[in-house]
Amino acid sequence: MSLASNSVDNYRRTNPVMMFFASFLSACIIGSSVGLFTVSFVRLVSNAEFWRVSGRLDLEAASFLLFGYQTVLLCAGMSVLIIIRRLFKIQRWHGPADIVHAAHTDISLLSFKTGAATIVSVFISVVAGGSVGIYGPLVHVGGYLARVFHSLFRTNILSQDMIIGCGVAAAISAGFNAPIAGMIFAHEVVLRHFSMRALAPISIASISSFAISSWFFEDVRWLRLDIEVPSILFLSFGLLISGLFFGLIAVLIMRLQIGSSKWAASSGFSDWKLGAIAVAICSLIGFFVPEVLGLGPATIQEMLGLQFGFTTLLIFLVSKLIVTAASTCFGFSLGIFSPCLFIGAAAGGISAYFVGFFGFPASLPIFMVCGMAALSGAVTGAPIAVLVIVIEMTMSYDLAVATMISVGTCSLITFSFGGHSLFDQQLEMRNININAGRVVLKLLEMKVDELAHTNFVKIKKSSSPKAAAKLLAANKTSEGYCLKDDGSLLGKISLPDLVANENLKTIESILEKEPVFLESGSSVESAREIAANFIGEALPVLSVDTRKLLGIVSEADIFTAVLNTQKEVNSLEKA
Repeated sequence: MSLASNSVDNYRRTNPVMMFFASFLSACIIGSSVGLFTVSFVRLVSNAEFWRVSGRLDLEAASFLLFGYQTVLLCAGMSVLIIIRRLFKIQRWHGPADIVHAAHTDISLLSFKTGAATIVSVFISVVAGGSVGIYGPLVHVGGYLARVFHSLFRTNILSQDMIIGCGVAAAISAGFNAPIAGMIFAHEVVLRHFSMRALAPISIASISSFAISSWFFEDVRWLRLDIEVPSILFLSFGLLISGLFFGLIAVLIMRLQIGSSKWAASSGFSDWKLGAIAVAICSLIGFFVPEVLGLGPATIQEMLGLQFGFTTLLIFLVSKLIVTAASTCFGFSLGIFSPCLFIGAAAGGISAYFVGFFGFPASLPIFMVCGMAALSGAVTGAPIAVLVIVIEMTMSYDLAVATMISVGTCSLITFSFGGHSLFDQQLEMRNININAGRVVLKLLEMKVDELAHTNFVKIKKSSSPKAAAKLLAANKTSEGYCLKDDGSLLGKISLPDLVANENLKTIESILEKEPVFLESGSSVESAREIAANFIGEALPVLSVDTRKLLGIVSEADIFTAVLNTQKEVNSLEKA
């Protein structure tokens, strides 16, 4: 466990009252600041969406003027985004996956430059008409504002993952007017564990965000349905069947996202070419179905108002799937939650028509809400938080109970055939297995160079086995290393080999020229895997290019680091 953690734990035991007030104040500051920024950001982006859609409504449907209007916005937006990325040397936009990774490893992974540029990219993408989300970036906003708090105050009162959890909970709370869902989302998606120490500050941050945002801004709950929910008994079969359909759509969404991202990375195309592909796809589809561009909240409300038939909903679903993959993977900003709401509403309507066609009870608005909750919960890996969002936004317990059936079924199908959440799969593309646990993640971040020491025995190749054995015995070790003039490793020798060949004149012929070694810069986790099948006293750490011997790492060094990391993680997760 780190020295900072020990000092904070000691202070917590000796000054519990002061620690309580310090934690309370920290959570309030994070929650209030994130809440104000979040609601302001949502309002700004919503106004940008309203401006774009208003300009479109003045033009005739499927006209060249409409095509030109949308294409100009898309081209201009993509050009600005590419210039920003090149100007600030940003390889990719950050998203919730990066927040999750930082919460499990190191908060300093969140770069201020990339974070600020990503927030700006959301606004530009919405103005341009890219099919991106706003609620996913809220997680990003909350995490980065928490990072700012950590840098300004340099405090260890709250652990790094708790600080990020407070920021994320506050962002979700203000964005949805759902403080309970914010607290649950932070635990379910970001922290991935439950502890009493984390529960209090995250709850306080979520409530503070909700209180401040509600005080300064009007109620933002837009999902209100003035309908009576019939008996769950009559709807249960239809909702179960719909859940299976939603699960297949969720798997399709994730595979399109991951597949498109991998193709973009392996294509070798420049950002300008990928951006041109995104603009071309969005412009072409937007010419026929302009509703699928942008955030689409007005179209969702129209779907809930039963203004579209089966064929239109099917067109909406397919079109939104395509433009979302093109937008988020080929250059526009990230964000999948809002597209999932749109696709979920369309999928819910389609499933309701299908269930009703076979004579089973179905309600279009209820099935649409179930589709929105099921897809967004399964894709983001937050089914419980989404259920609570439904309760808090609709104020309908009966509707939330109906939603549970579809959400549960959809999540099961998604996990079985699509794997973990989209965020987890995005991290896996970067060889980061978040589901391996905090211990493995921390060991992957820790380098063997930190464990290497240079108190090894150097033996000349001209030494006799007897002289080498005496030198090892004098240093109370069983292994020695023979180096070239430039410091690179010539070979390794062990005491048993020296004893078995004591009649030789020199040790050169019995040197182990290709011993098991660790590369400089490799992780402690990889060293642990190598040490598991290694027989010997220590592993040499070699420079990758020159084979220069930088030090040695014993098995005891590796497993001490593993045990210390396990203790540190256990103290965090069991608190």
